[in-house]
Amino acid sequence: MQKSIHVTVAVAAVLILAGCGSVNSTLAKRHETVEHYHVFQVKTRATPDAVIKATADGLARNTNSVVQNRPLQMGAKVPETAGRFQLVDPAAALGGTSLGAIMAMQGGAGASIPRVAKCDGAVWTSRANRSVSGSDNLTLYTCIYRYKDGYELNMYAVFQKASGGLSGLARDAVASAIGTPEEWTNKTILDMARSVESATGAKVEYVEGQPEIGAVPKVDQLTQR
Repeated sequence: MQKSIHVTVAVAAVLILAGCGSVNSTLAKRHETVEHYHVFQVKTRATPDAVIKATADGLARNTNSVVQNRPLQMGAKVPETAGRFQLVDPAAALGGTSLGAIMAMQGGAGASIPRVAKCDGAVWTSRANRSVSGSDNLTLYTCIYRYKDGYELNMYAVFQKASGGLSGLARDAVASAIGTPEEWTNKTILDMARSVESATGAKVEYVEGQPEIGAVPKVDQLTQR
């Protein structure tokens, strides 16, 4: 009888600990950083003005702020093939400076130091931000490269998300209603391609990228009508 009681108590203790582990897994605070890159191609004779405006309009739909840059193309010949962005590590680029040393120390302490996109030869570049306080932050670089058959859109994004904790329960409830941060990141990227497609009347084709562009928020169905 006593042995049976001991077994029952032991089983109950295991179940309680398992339950605590499940709760702790849910409430544990997490911070995640994911890099994205995507390349789209549109074969068209549309002017750079038209493609740039369409891209900027699509980008502005889902971002809080956009900084644009259109360098002069004086004497530049349209190349046979489109250019491609390069990634720059700010800490490495500032090596030997006090700021670079500080950034290196932050990286060594586990802090994420996002890379930035360098768009040499692009006819237009932008840096946009979409931020939801206490939830997620998206920094998106876009480069438009012109070539003989049309244009290529290069996109590089740094997506940062907080999850878990008591506030995470509220975030999950909101996400179930209006869409997850990941879904809004996908929509932000796709809306630029859609805007260019609508403005030029030409098919925008996906060339390559990581990670796979997945689902979009349900509200996307309403905005596309």
